Amino acid sequence: MAIFASKYERKLAIDDTEAISCQIQAVEQINGHTEYLLHVQRGEQSWNVLRRYNDFNQLHKSLQISGLELPLPGKRYFGNMRPDFIAERKEALQIYINTILMNPILASSLPAKRFVDPESYSQSFHDHAVQHSLLCLRNDSVWALGTSMGAIGWRLRKHYFKVTTKPPEKSSNKLVKSGSQTQQSKHFASGSNGGAHSVSIDAATLDPNAEMVAEWLEYGPDKYIDEKDMGGVLKSLMGLQHPHIESIVLAANTENGCLFIRKFHKHGTLKDVLCMATPKNPFLSKYGNPKGRTALSMKQVATYGAQILDALIFLHAKGYAYGHLHSGNIVIVDDCVKLLDIENHLLGVPAFYRPFFVQHSKIHAIETIDVYCFGHVLFEMSMGYPLQESVARQITECPEALKSVLESILSKEACKAGLPTLDQLAAHRFFSQYATAMPATSEKPHFKLSLQAKELLRQAAVKSENRLRDEQKSVKNQKRIVRVQELMSSEEEKRKSKQKAKLEHKQSKLKQQGSLQTSNGRLSLVSATTAGSVSSASATLATVSTADSFNRSDSTPEEPTGLKSISDAAQLRQELASTSLTGVERQTSTPNMLTEADAATYAAEEEEPTRSALLESICKFNRGSLRKVRSND
Repeated sequence: MAIFASKYERKLAIDDTEAISCQIQAVEQINGHTEYLLHVQRGEQSWNVLRRYNDFNQLHKSLQISGLELPLPGKRYFGNMRPDFIAERKEALQIYINTILMNPILASSLPAKRFVDPESYSQSFHDHAVQHSLLCLRNDSVWALGTSMGAIGWRLRKHYFKVTTKPPEKSSNKLVKSGSQTQQSKHFASGSNGGAHSVSIDAATLDPNAEMVAEWLEYGPDKYIDEKDMGGVLKSLMGLQHPHIESIVLAANTENGCLFIRKFHKHGTLKDVLCMATPKNPFLSKYGNPKGRTALSMKQVATYGAQILDALIFLHAKGYAYGHLHSGNIVIVDDCVKLLDIENHLLGVPAFYRPFFVQHSKIHAIETIDVYCFGHVLFEMSMGYPLQESVARQITECPEALKSVLESILSKEACKAGLPTLDQLAAHRFFSQYATAMPATSEKPHFKLSLQAKELLRQAAVKSENRLRDEQKSVKNQKRIVRVQELMSSEEEKRKSKQKAKLEHKQSKLKQQGSLQTSNGRLSLVSATTAGSVSSASATLATVSTADSFNRSDSTPEEPTGLKSISDAAQLRQELASTSLTGVERQTSTPNMLTEADAATYAAEEEEPTRSALLESICKFNRGSLRKVRSND
């Protein structure tokens, strides 16, 4: 590395696949422009970022290569400082950033990472990759680093370069090698390159027309093997031979990462075939919004699936875990599957489907992870599109045998109860029913690991499983907290709605009481008047009754005047009873319909016949017929 090269700080603790959430909490006015305060959460870590609308617009331009329609609110030149407009724009920007972070393709892109976490992703990953790749090939006599191929992969810390073979060096002093040395050079050549250790295959054994690619990859958070032990394991990986695993041409490591050279397939990976994409195009443009999708036949799905299972079973039998199976790590050559990036487990980088299986506590063992990833690959091959969730809620439009395989891996019940083993999947009737027999090859599987290397890989697997369990517990706790917050918010809403209902009921009750008091005030006047009329009528009736009793006791048959008075009194009783009942009926029939004027008129009308009847009875009463009567008492 050059002396004046910029220092690069590598943070192994960062997992690029860990989900990030962002919440716009506040809006600030700074120097005449509006800035939005973003609260970003990744696992248990959180921080704040200030962003302007122009920053959102710049992010939008960077993501337009994906071809996806993103809901960015339009720019406004006038009235953009009004409070109501700022509130509306805040809500619209929240929807925009949520749409990006919920899309796995957009969320894994470098522009999106830099937008929400500028401190961790502001450095130049490409310059760092170029420097270390040149360091790995500085003393190599075969390969020369070429131009960059761009961001054709989904990993932020992985870079692809074209490589060419160096012309043979002209030297007058040539050493003649012995037969054993010549035979050894055709297989491996290792040496120290100023801090970089490399293992390579002789270029003479390769196809001269084959296009080669160099891949630089940084160490990940699950890297638990020291650099001093890395060379021996890399040498074992160089010696791996299997018909369904792509071999490594060169492997070189430094304290920051590793460089690998392997054959580049012009038809691309299985994901390129399914998405009908050009392999050398950028990752966002290839898979963000594919122009077309195609599914494989059941025969191809079963055949390729059986070959993948054969390679996985072979690796686990040797004590080596793959853990990085997805359609982007599979190439198809003459109906033969070949797995790529076999070294990822050794480097400790996170898996492509880690955001999915981190949600299920039953998926934590190395073999279980390979089974789960195999289910996603099988789903994508058969359906033509990837599964965007951790579980498949409903699997249709496929044969019953394939449905049985997918449900045993991707159903919600399977992720809770436990997944099948690789051997159980290989013995499933779907592969025996649809897959074609694999042709015999001269290449025999070979992978030899020393006891020390096996022990190192076993310890690294245990540590990575422990980290996965801890992260699964953290995710489970976060889900529980979110659920509690939702319940609390719902309870708060219920409490507010109850208080609002009580307040409305109380207000309506007060209004009703007020209306009743007003009606009662009007009714009191009518009742008092009617009661007065009834009492007057009762008094008159009593007087008439008394007079009638006198007439009955004093009158004689010879005096017709008494009989006339009695008949008049009975008639008066009937008139008074009918008058009082009429008043009561009027009072009870329409108590709330009377006004004060109506009540006065009604009382006057009811009082007039009562008074006239009383005056008439008094006038007709014969006082001369009264006489004293002695009682026996």
